[in-house]
Formats: sequence, C-alpha cells, structure tokens
Amino acid sequence: MERKKKLVGPVTLFAAIEAKQHELLRAIAFHERRSLADVVRQALSEFTERHKARTLVRV
Repeated sequence: MERKKKLVGPVTLFAAIEAKQHELLRAIAFHERRSLADVVRQALSEFTERHKARTLVRV
C-alpha cells in the first residue's frame, strides 16, 4: 500500500457530527485500512470538487 505524503500547511478542524456518521466513517476507515482523518479528507475533497462550479470561492 502506498503511503501518502505529509500534509502541506495542515489546518486542524473541529466539527461535531452525528454518532451514526462517525460509526460509518470509522467502519470505512477500518475496512480500507486507512485513518479516519484520511477518509474525512477524501470525503471533503469529493464534496468540494462537486461544489466548485456553484461557488465564488476559487480553490
């Protein structure tokens, strides 16, 4: 399995999520042998990619 490089300019984000969401994210991370943080980063990346065209924020 290929290890990802360290984050460049990481920002720590604290967010409250539903217990069921946390349970599912943990299960996905365990199944894919990835960290929970990595799964959340991927989910955020996919979400922001889908919404780029609808926002004024340029990433």
